[in-house]
Amino acid sequence: MESIHVPKLATQSAETTVTRSGRRKGNGQATAALLIQMATEILTASPTLRKKANITLMDLAAADKVRKDLTKKSGTLH
Repeated sequence: MESIHVPKLATQSAETTVTRSGRRKGNGQATAALLIQMATEILTASPTLRKKANITLMDLAAADKVRKDLTKKSGTLH
C-alpha cells in the first residue's frame, strides 16, 4: 500500500478547479404535485403503511384531486 504524502495532496487540490452551475429556479406547485403523486403511489400499493398512518383510499383519492389541481396551476403535464 502506498503511503500518502502531504505534498502529493496539495498538488492535486491545487490543480483541481470546481465550477459551480447556477441553481435552477424551482417550481413549488410542480414539486408538491410530484411528491403527492409519489406518496399516493406508495400508499396505494402498501396497505400496511396506510393502516399505520391511518390513511384510507378515500384520503388518497382526495390527495390525487389536489395533485391534479396543482398540476394544472403549475402548467406541467404529469
